[in-house]
Amino acid sequence: MSELPMNRTPALLRLGDYPAHWARATPDGEAIVDGDRRLSYAEFEAQIAAVARALLVAGVKRGDRVAMLATACLEHLVHYLAAARIGATWLGLNPRYRLDEFRHVLSDARPSLVVAMLEIEGRSYLEELNVLGADVLAGVSVVALRGSAPGFIDWDDFVCTGVGLPVATYAAAVAAVLPGDPALIVYTSGSTGKPKGALLSHRAIVTSARIQCEHWWAQPFRILNNAPINHIGGAIQITCHALVAGGTNVLMDRFDPAALPGVIQRERVTVIHQVATMYQILLDKVRPAPAAFASLQLMIWSGSAAPRGLIERLRAYCPNLFTSYGMTETGGEVLYMPAGADDDTLALCVGLPDAHIPLRLGHVDGSGATPEPSGEIQIQGPTVMSGYLGLPEATAAAYTADGWLRTGDIGERQPDGYYRITGRLREMFKSGGYNIYPREIELVLEKHPGVEMAAVISLPDPVYNEIGHAWVLVRAGDPRAPSAEELLVLCREHLANYKVPKLIHVRENLPMLPIHKLDKVALRQWSLENLADTAH
Repeated sequence: MSELPMNRTPALLRLGDYPAHWARATPDGEAIVDGDRRLSYAEFEAQIAAVARALLVAGVKRGDRVAMLATACLEHLVHYLAAARIGATWLGLNPRYRLDEFRHVLSDARPSLVVAMLEIEGRSYLEELNVLGADVLAGVSVVALRGSAPGFIDWDDFVCTGVGLPVATYAAAVAAVLPGDPALIVYTSGSTGKPKGALLSHRAIVTSARIQCEHWWAQPFRILNNAPINHIGGAIQITCHALVAGGTNVLMDRFDPAALPGVIQRERVTVIHQVATMYQILLDKVRPAPAAFASLQLMIWSGSAAPRGLIERLRAYCPNLFTSYGMTETGGEVLYMPAGADDDTLALCVGLPDAHIPLRLGHVDGSGATPEPSGEIQIQGPTVMSGYLGLPEATAAAYTADGWLRTGDIGERQPDGYYRITGRLREMFKSGGYNIYPREIELVLEKHPGVEMAAVISLPDPVYNEIGHAWVLVRAGDPRAPSAEELLVLCREHLANYKVPKLIHVRENLPMLPIHKLDKVALRQWSLENLADTAH
């Protein structure tokens, strides 16, 4: 790790050390707000220790994995930190998964204990959990959170099992945990195959969160936490940002645009970190009064770009706007937009490299660094994943021969040092012999003030090998919404002719991923169906 200073946060070695530190330093400081439930850091630490003891009594050991099916809630943070405290690796399960997806992740991770909400947003998981209990979870204890059913252990009863554990046994388990031990598994989206479990160590998580604190700071530090618990945004970028800062996680069980302004106002939230689409939905559907956001000191988005028109609208709600770039395998953000960036820079670029994280542009074939201002973004440093669980060949393929993590994203370094994301290697396709990067086309389409988001996908073609189709999301009733013909003219003005999509679809509704990005897998199927209909 770089010796460059990080002055805002204590330099602790393990994720589980932070609740104990703040319980000593600021015992009455508010750690968690979950609706009407509130925990001070002293209370948070006491609950973490109680659940950690219960995990040990249940037979969970250092190096074991534990899983949780839940929305963001007080218990999920306690369970996450308790697992980290004793050296177990924590896995959040996606509530949107279906049976086969649960089966894949659980058979891959092989958890020794599972905690599960039996119902989330009206969906019962009881039947699926019973099927899994006779299959990949055979012999695994399942703890029921907020509900009960035969064969499941009640959460409160589970926590009580740790009361009689000898103090020395607990202390020895905590002392055995090393900074390089894995603390978290995050499964990648799987858009190009079965999801892979990226392992992130205590060192990676703590370093990433501390770096965030150097770039994004507020006092008091009160962050809105409404991200899925299985996503790196929820598990590190939000949760651990506040934890390392000694701040407050203000929890919402899901993204609820109608309720969000009230929570921000009531809880005096100072930091909000969302995907850009969430802000778009919030402003379009709720149109909150700026006064409701008076407490905000920072508005951050990552995961996808924000159109310039959205950025202009966000200025009315918070003067300090930031964006960044990172991914699951990098352990969080590696490019940060500095304070004071103008709207054009925020819309087109993702920031500057952080001094603690070595970053370079490499040849797209992975053969090494390139002197050119465009190439694959490649990363080294303390935040990078330890590897993919049980997949040594996939892990090796994720790195160059000289040890740099390949992000698969094509970056372009501007003359002023800022970086743009112009494409993704996995999405690159060849049309008439030319390499085409969809993100470059999407950026052009999103220049139009009436375009909310754009996605470009490739389709097979007998003449060109592959061609591009563009799907464009517009707001219902927006008088600025463009026609497909207008967008084709825009593309021809800014792109070489071989990059111009062969067809542009403009819609007011498009399929979205749980992380509020356009679902390119579904859109590709739509395009194939469109071609089939046209052929008939």
